[in-house]
Amino acid sequence: GINAEYGKAVVSTQSTGDVCMFVMSCAVLLDTLAEAQKKGIRVRIVCDDMRISGSQHKISEEALPVRVDNSRAMMHHKFVVIDNQVLLSGSYNWTASGAAYNRENMFITNDKRVVQQYTDEMNKLWDMFEGSTNVEFEPLTSSSMLKNRFVHRVKA
Repeated sequence: GINAEYGKAVVSTQSTGDVCMFVMSCAVLLDTLAEAQKKGIRVRIVCDDMRISGSQHKISEEALPVRVDNSRAMMHHKFVVIDNQVLLSGSYNWTASGAAYNRENMFITNDKRVVQQYTDEMNKLWDMFEGSTNVEFEPLTSSSMLKNRFVHRVKA
């Protein structure tokens, strides 16, 4: 299933595994990230500040590097970039119910242009959320909502 696809991608990582996920509470996938990190893979996780509570213990136990958005806007992305070469994206959050019960979709590509756009977005968020360990809110305005949008259009 979808969980296995993400797991295979993380296990196949040679150098970097970037995870940008709205909700992360699936212990199996967090364990897979921890194992990758123990093998010397650079792992980075970005997720929504209001959705990380269920995984905080596992993340801190494994010393996984995570940054959160600390804003009223949701960090609603759901993508993984492996070795800056493969992108996995779709509706799936890393949750047990997402893996077992939900109707989810996933898109996998190695198209360099597409992967680079997601890599750039991950790097932007990683830099933007530097030092983000506390949950604090900034006022939600229409201009802040617009600046937080990332849209990728695929041309046929």
